[in-house]
Amino acid sequence: MARKMIEQITCDACTAKGETAEGVTELTIGSDSYDLCQEHADRFAAHFAELFTTNTAEAVAA
Repeated sequence: MARKMIEQITCDACTAKGETAEGVTELTIGSDSYDLCQEHADRFAAHFAELFTTNTAEAVAA
């Protein structure tokens, strides 16, 4: 009998909230990696963009 193994990757952020969503991207910070759905990937990207934009604007103003 032939078998096909399918691995399902779930979003770590959704799982922490008790929800299930397909992980579509991986975020790695140092030695930690997180699988994220598109919504959480977009949120993290926006958060990091805001952090870096704010720091850059403050550095230019100083």
